[in-house]
Amino acid sequence: MLDGLRGVAAIAVALYHACTVFGATQLLPKAFLAVDFFFLLSGIVVAHAYERRLKQGQIREYFERRLIRLYPMILIGALFGMSVIITSPAARGLPAGALVYLGLFAALCLPITRANVYPGNHSITPVNGPSWSLFFEIFVNAVYGLVAKRLTDKRLVAISLTALLVEAVVIFKFNTVGFGVYVEDYQWGFVRVIFPFFTGVLINRILAPRMLPLSAMAPVLLAIALVATFYVPTSGVWDAVSELIAIAVIYPCVIILAMRLTVSSRQGRVLAWLGAVSYPVYAIHSPLFLWLARLQRITAARFQVSPYWWIVIAIAFALLCAWTAFKLYDLPLREALTTTMKRRFRSLA
Repeated sequence: MLDGLRGVAAIAVALYHACTVFGATQLLPKAFLAVDFFFLLSGIVVAHAYERRLKQGQIREYFERRLIRLYPMILIGALFGMSVIITSPAARGLPAGALVYLGLFAALCLPITRANVYPGNHSITPVNGPSWSLFFEIFVNAVYGLVAKRLTDKRLVAISLTALLVEAVVIFKFNTVGFGVYVEDYQWGFVRVIFPFFTGVLINRILAPRMLPLSAMAPVLLAIALVATFYVPTSGVWDAVSELIAIAVIYPCVIILAMRLTVSSRQGRVLAWLGAVSYPVYAIHSPLFLWLARLQRITAARFQVSPYWWIVIAIAFALLCAWTAFKLYDLPLREALTTTMKRRFRSLA
C-alpha cells in the first residue's frame, strides 16, 4: 500500500508542474506537500531496510546501497535537464564553463546557492527542478546512517519533537511549508527534511505488525485523503495551519493505516506498478514537460489544443518514459551495481 501512495504522490507532483508548464489553472495547488510525504515515507522505508544492519556497524554498505538506489535516476534526470538547457535561447549567452558547472552539479545532485547561474532561474537545482528534494533526501540519509547506531528511542523522540517545533516556527514565518527550493530560502530545506524523515524512523520502530480488518475500498480512501491535502484551498495564516496539520498529523496517520492494510492480489499489482514508476516519474518528468511545452508552442498556430489535453498527454508520456527507464535502465543498472558491491564485500570478508 505504501508503494501505491508513493506513486499517487509522484503523479500529483507531476500534475502540479504540468499545470504550471502548460498554462492551466492549478488542479492541486498544494501538491508540493507530496515532498514532505516522501520524506516521511523515506524514513520508514530506510529504517525498515537498514536499521538492524546499521546497528551492526554496516555503515559503508548502507551508503553504497543508498547511492545505488538514488543516483541512476538522478543522472538520467540531469541528462534530460541539460538537453533542455543547452538547446534553449537562454543558454546561448552562457560561457562553456557555466554549462559544465550546471551539468556537474546536476549530476552530483548538489545545490547551486548562487542566484542567476542560469538566468531567470532561482532554484538550487536549475537543471532539473525536482532534484532539490533529492539533495535533501541524500543529506538526511547520510545523517541517519551516521547516527543510527546511537539512536536510542529517547533520542529519536527528542529529535522528532524538536524538529517539529523548529519546522513549525519556520512554516509560520513563511506561511507555508514550501521552502528549501530556491536560493533565497534553501537553508530551511534542512529543517524541512529532518522532522518527517526521523518521524518515519520512529513510526517504523514503534509500530506493531498488526493488520486491521478494513474494507477493500480502504486503499482508494487513503489515496483520496492524501490527494485532498494537495487541494484544500486556504489563505494567509491558515495556509501554515493546514500544511502543518497535514505533515504532522494527517500523513503519519495515513501511512500508519496503510502499513496495516492487506490488499487483494489485483490491488497489489496496481500498487506495485505505482511504486515502481514513482521515483522515475519524479526524477525525469520536469525536463520531459519542458520539451513538450516547446512542441505546444510550435503547434499552437495550427492546432488550438486545450492546456488540459497537453497535461493528459504529458502525464501519460512521463509515465511511459518512467516505466521504460525503470525496466531498461534503472533496475538493470542497480542490479548490476549491487552484484558488484556484494562481490567486493565477500572478497573483503
